[in-house]
Amino acid sequence: MSAETDRPETKQAIVIAGLPRSGTTWTMRALGTSPGVTRLNEPDNEDKFPAAIHAKHHLGRYPSLVPGQQARSYRNLWLWILDGAREGRREQWARKILGPGATNRIFEGDLDLTTRLAATLARDPKPKGNPARVVAKSIHAQLSIEWIAAEFPITPLILLRHPANVLASWMDVRLKDGRNSTLESRPEVQARYTERWDVPPPSDDPVEKMCWRIGLLIAALEEALAHNPTWHMRTHEQLCTDSVATFRTLFDDLGLEWSDATEKFLVDNDTPGEGFETQRVAADLSESWKRRLDDAQLATLRRVLGWFPITTWSDADFERTGS
Repeated sequence: MSAETDRPETKQAIVIAGLPRSGTTWTMRALGTSPGVTRLNEPDNEDKFPAAIHAKHHLGRYPSLVPGQQARSYRNLWLWILDGAREGRREQWARKILGPGATNRIFEGDLDLTTRLAATLARDPKPKGNPARVVAKSIHAQLSIEWIAAEFPITPLILLRHPANVLASWMDVRLKDGRNSTLESRPEVQARYTERWDVPPPSDDPVEKMCWRIGLLIAALEEALAHNPTWHMRTHEQLCTDSVATFRTLFDDLGLEWSDATEKFLVDNDTPGEGFETQRVAADLSESWKRRLDDAQLATLRRVLGWFPITTWSDADFERTGS
């Protein structure tokens, strides 16, 4: 099929790209309350969708691709995602083969025999025709979002969050991605980003490693935004400030229909929650890092972020004044 004929014949999909623990799930769920929308939670995450295992095996957990680069299986994955990611019999059997421990099977790109079998079975899923508008969120497309936008007619929404809040959240839940060395070990990531920016590798300190990964992903997203000024961007802190009003503006910008269900979702979710729950008191989140990080952790974060070309936050944004 040609690039013109194999694209899903649907309204332009919205792809939310952000770091893990940056509010992407909450944002996706809110946008998914718009009538006629199909929402997809990390369909490119091999921990959640067996079809992603084969597509990403040679690209790593965070595929690093530039427009024009060839990546047939990864392209097939996104063609399927933007069509609604409906799983057929092969994908369902792959889930059964992986079993309840699927999220722990893949780490640092290693595949055991069971995972290889499931990946082969679910490889190159076929679009099945989805008339709804897709809202898909990804926590692994930061280094490939420009490639996806060049391959398919999508509407990117880049979601950022204060790095100190991201670090505190990664530490709270012992995030798998915070313990995965894929970013610093992939040669293509080094050549494309860290060597060009003259960024040293992290030390063996676990906190420094997490800070390094956070810095790289934020800087990569900022660079993608600089290349594409028409893309949409929000910070989690912005969305937490009078969330009903700020989401109304976002809905308008994205061409989504507001509904009573949208407002109800935002109000109902403005309650205490913890861990991987999406319920949170929004007003309490923006500066929660001030009580969740100690001085040594904050100093490490500020030092490591200084290695990266990040502009969204300045030194003043890391002061404890007013905490």
